[in-house]
Amino acid sequence: MNTKQSVYDLVNIAYKKGIRKVVFSSGSRNAPLVIAFNEHRGFQTFSIHDERSAAFFALGMSQQTGETVALACTSGSAALNYAPAIAEAYYQRIPLLVITADRPLEWIDQGEGQTMRQHNIYANFIKNSYEIFQETVHPDELRYNNRMFNEAINLTQIAPHGPVHVNIPLREPLYRMDKNFRTDNVEIIENISPLPELSDSVMDSLAEIWNDSRRKIILTGILPEDTELKEIIKTLSDDPSVVVMTETTSNIYDESFINNIDRFIMSIEDEEEYKPNLLLTLGSNIVSKKIKLLLRKWNPTEHWDVDESDKIIDTYKSLTKHIKSELKSFLKGLDKRKKIYNSDFKDKYIKQENKVKIKHKDFLEKSSWSDLKAYYIVNMYLPENINLQMANSTAVRYAQLMDSRADILYNSNRGVAGIDGCTSTAVGASIVNGKKTVLVTGDVAFLYDSNALWNRYLGENLRIVVFNNEGGNIFRFIPGPSDTGQLEEFFEAHHSIDAEYIAKAFGINYYKAKDEEELKDNLSVFFDTQSNNRPAILEIFTPRLENMEILKEYFGNLRG
Repeated sequence: MNTKQSVYDLVNIAYKKGIRKVVFSSGSRNAPLVIAFNEHRGFQTFSIHDERSAAFFALGMSQQTGETVALACTSGSAALNYAPAIAEAYYQRIPLLVITADRPLEWIDQGEGQTMRQHNIYANFIKNSYEIFQETVHPDELRYNNRMFNEAINLTQIAPHGPVHVNIPLREPLYRMDKNFRTDNVEIIENISPLPELSDSVMDSLAEIWNDSRRKIILTGILPEDTELKEIIKTLSDDPSVVVMTETTSNIYDESFINNIDRFIMSIEDEEEYKPNLLLTLGSNIVSKKIKLLLRKWNPTEHWDVDESDKIIDTYKSLTKHIKSELKSFLKGLDKRKKIYNSDFKDKYIKQENKVKIKHKDFLEKSSWSDLKAYYIVNMYLPENINLQMANSTAVRYAQLMDSRADILYNSNRGVAGIDGCTSTAVGASIVNGKKTVLVTGDVAFLYDSNALWNRYLGENLRIVVFNNEGGNIFRFIPGPSDTGQLEEFFEAHHSIDAEYIAKAFGINYYKAKDEEELKDNLSVFFDTQSNNRPAILEIFTPRLENMEILKEYFGNLRG
């Protein structure tokens, strides 16, 4: 027996546990994995040359389906290129089975090519890492490997979901697979792991505090699309003492919610009128820095964070209760016990929000050409029922200022919020979601991840909108960089590159706009898949020096 029998066993265990998509990057050491997965014929396999792009591509697919996606690379630094996407998957709670091929143990640190220490390589941002026997000379060793495969795949699927790593040492020959290897009859270990629910007595005591609070805010971070969850939150908030504040990445838009946090906060003058007694947080990371700073200042008497994990997250420095529970179960229990509190708290928010909407529209209808104006126009032209992917960092922040829509699924890599992999994630998402997928990105993020277009899976449903303001324009707005004397070269990283020849290199339709009229003329045909049945890029050129002045003027107008 040897490790290649375990490779066949891994393939069959993965199939029986519901994995159907595997992303490979070319190499030699992972050849047995490539051969075995493809010979099985039960998997949809992909080949992405760039490992960093491949991992984000897999992340994009899993992000859309909620299913575990496997990815497998060769040995050496290839494994390190997976790291950014694995970190993002960990903090965004996306299930990935990360398989790294390795040299046999005796060749580590012995001057052998494409060889490095891969044991526990993703230690700080992985649910767990498994190292299997490189030679199975005894049936018990083979059984051990199979148990590790079962455990690893199970762990990706246990809430909170996330990436799990399996490192597989493989000896040569790598391309000849013994036809006598067993290809089925593997043992499957099921995982029965019910999500945690709170007892009636605990729920009763929490409901008592909830009902005694006159001012309550429900703040939602990153959440998957879930119609039932949205309805539960809406029902719970049918109470004059409850305000719901959401972001696009929450995917629970409703007209009765405060859906544009930053523009709301920038409009208020007497902050104390809007201060909650109780803050209930749901979902993961929040984009808005303004709400983080404001809640830290407010320091509500009660802050409850509901989560399925044991990890305590005190983003607002006011946490009083970490509630480990399945989210919908907790909210249903709270709603069943709620008592309507006569309060004007919600009414104050709604009145101010209505004023802000009018000021927002009036300003943008009249404002001159800029990033802000272009985002406003693009947002108006977005087709129905799309998946909108928002790149970091300016793109996702501008999106939070625009009116949200219930028919759009919003995604962004805000787990770690890195600039890398935004386009690759969108490409992966477009493969599986069956929707028109629109990536809104900045020039730096797009150029950084241009290898995302280096694959043969780009579909006609993919649209990429690139805002080219010749650098990291956000550094002109945030306090600090402008005072260093190093703004243009080292922070903004000013450049004069455009996307036209990148589009040509990959055979993608290209459009450009340098003013409002040209943008509107191009948007209709750009989004139309009948007249434009190929993936397409629309590059929007905006004035880098004026952009931030107009944004500052916009925020000043909201408060005025």
